[in-house]
Amino acid sequence: MSNTPLLITKVEALALSAAFADLYDSPEDVPDWLRYPASSHRVLPRHGQYATLLKVHAADGSVGIGECYGLPSPEVTATVVSTVLAPLLVGQDALATTAVWERLYQGQAAGGHNRGFYLEALAGIDMALWDLRGKAVGQPVHRLLGGPIRERVDCYASPVALHADPQASAEQARFYADQGFRALKVKIGRGARTDRAHLTAVREEVGDDIEILTDVNCAYDLDEATRVGAVLRDLDISWFEEPLQVDDLANLAELRRRTGLTIVNGETHFTRFDLRDSLLHQAIDVFMPNVARCGGITEATRIAALASAFHVDIAPHGVGSGVSLAAALHLCAATPNLRTYEYNRLPNPIREDILVEAPEFRNGALTVPTGPGLGIELDDAVVDRYTIARF
Repeated sequence: MSNTPLLITKVEALALSAAFADLYDSPEDVPDWLRYPASSHRVLPRHGQYATLLKVHAADGSVGIGECYGLPSPEVTATVVSTVLAPLLVGQDALATTAVWERLYQGQAAGGHNRGFYLEALAGIDMALWDLRGKAVGQPVHRLLGGPIRERVDCYASPVALHADPQASAEQARFYADQGFRALKVKIGRGARTDRAHLTAVREEVGDDIEILTDVNCAYDLDEATRVGAVLRDLDISWFEEPLQVDDLANLAELRRRTGLTIVNGETHFTRFDLRDSLLHQAIDVFMPNVARCGGITEATRIAALASAFHVDIAPHGVGSGVSLAAALHLCAATPNLRTYEYNRLPNPIREDILVEAPEFRNGALTVPTGPGLGIELDDAVVDRYTIARF
């Protein structure tokens, strides 16, 4: 590769939406477990799947593909990209991923925009630049990151949603187990008695050979989480994700001491600085960055490296389209301290259908793409079908 810069010429942002109502005969037929899959959706129900796709064009005609976290409104992130970030990008060297990341982050950090929609917009830009970088040298991103350590990534099915009936939870868990998953995650957060009923039904259905993980989505205070922790120990379940508010680090550390469970946090965090505070509090065992939210591939590698210094694993959060799925697999392939990957299985045509060839799932693992860059190709007709706004 020459020292000649690969200049950015244009940035496109596409807001994508796939309504749940379109998957059923009428909006009234959408089941409650899909609209309210987790305790965090009691205030803001889910109406569909969303993503913000980015196309970063370079002077040689190549195009990098990226994705910003789309919930709850992909138009917001797309607007941030088009009005704030795009003017700062045109004319920059697409191959200088770290330099561009620092320029965009430091340019807004003093104004307080170092989390939220701005970091999600930055994540999509960074992802697209890594795609361009890999295409420029004809190598997959995981090779540029120093991998692969692994060519297939162990993953778990997510989620067994908040069903009203424990038997319905058991049936969804059985569905995942029959697909070849060796681990699955159950949403809890309705009190120790209800949580026990659903988790017991799932355990009895799938047996002891399937690992069960739990996700509270911040529904509890310390005392209730302690009671639920006893339920998890009774059922031989260790993974206790977001049992408290994500910034309640002192109490997360206390819960970790009380229960001895694997405390998991991080899907709503954005940078290594958030992780740093969790590590200093000794509040977590596993950190869950979302590569479409946490500042992209550049920051995710920093997060993984910092976590490894404290013997903390990462387990990337898996909500998004097929683009962020591919990006997460490249990160996983090159990360020594990887615990597992969350393979979200809620109905999502934006994840399943927008790629010409999706990553293969087999025997509880996903295959890492091997083509240049992210190793993916968009199905433009499908992208057009779900695009609700272009910027």
